[in-house]
Amino acid sequence: MAKKPLTKEEKKAAAAVSRERLRRISKTRHHYLRTNARVMKYGAKSFARNTWLSIAAIAIMAVTLIVLSVTMIATHALSTTIDKIEQQIDMSIYLKQSTSSDQVDRVIGRMTQLKTVIDVKSSSPEEQNNAAIKRLIETAKIKDEEYINSLYEAPNKMSWVLNVKLINLDDTSELENFVDNDESMEGLLDENRPPSYATSRRETIDHIAAMMRRIELIGLIAAGVFALIAILVVFNTIRMTIFNRKEEIYMMRLVGASRWFIVGPFVIEAAFYGIIAALFTGAAVYAGTFALRSSFVSTLDPTIDIMKNYWYLTFSALILAGILIGVVSSLLATRKYLRQK
Repeated sequence: MAKKPLTKEEKKAAAAVSRERLRRISKTRHHYLRTNARVMKYGAKSFARNTWLSIAAIAIMAVTLIVLSVTMIATHALSTTIDKIEQQIDMSIYLKQSTSSDQVDRVIGRMTQLKTVIDVKSSSPEEQNNAAIKRLIETAKIKDEEYINSLYEAPNKMSWVLNVKLINLDDTSELENFVDNDESMEGLLDENRPPSYATSRRETIDHIAAMMRRIELIGLIAAGVFALIAILVVFNTIRMTIFNRKEEIYMMRLVGASRWFIVGPFVIEAAFYGIIAALFTGAAVYAGTFALRSSFVSTLDPTIDIMKNYWYLTFSALILAGILIGVVSSLLATRKYLRQK
């Protein structure tokens, strides 16, 4: 006896029951783990199938990460160089030769109380004179003992020198105000040698800082350009993979596969690109930096110490950046395709 055909309402009710059953199954832990395992498996297979496309995508992503890494290393190295130079710079205040040691100590005591001053050191006229004679002997390579003795016997015309280190070399206003107005400085300044609030090293610092800003800007622009190229390359790679599997994707959509089950393998494939590119970049950057260490010891040593002590953070940051580029590219590609279909 033939079955009575289902009515429209009965069909809707059966479909609702099926959907509810599928929804409950999809929410189970076992189903969730199995789905993600399959997504990982299909993503790895797709990565292995598209060998040459994968190599091209990995290469351009590696170039992007290398440019970004080199920019960060160069910026940090130059910043360290500036800090070292600033630590060696001090302001020079010249006092009359007739100034007594007690007066100098009083000035230093009051000057060290300034908020912008780190340290003050004094050099007496005798110390200044002896140091100048030693430099002259070494520079001119003087060996005549009689002439050297005459240099030491000549009248000493040197001044007291106060070498003042500041917290910020660009902020000398408090020191200038102290020198011009403090009572302890009254009548002590050497009129022939005005205070030196700027040195030739200030120009060096400004030059390095300007160069650092240029390198950082150029590096970030270059990294941005390569990142865009990498996104386009990965985007087209994923698009080609999608077109090669369009019939398979169509069948999965017909049988009710979830969006993640369809999109997931492409995301995983692109993430693999980023991980491999990041590992290659990390190895290349570390090898290159350590190779240059002998040529730029004082400049690169602080940066290398950070890279050695926090290597895991460096590689993690590179991997995250690589994965981000890959995932963004794959999501753009799959979203556009699924929306078209």
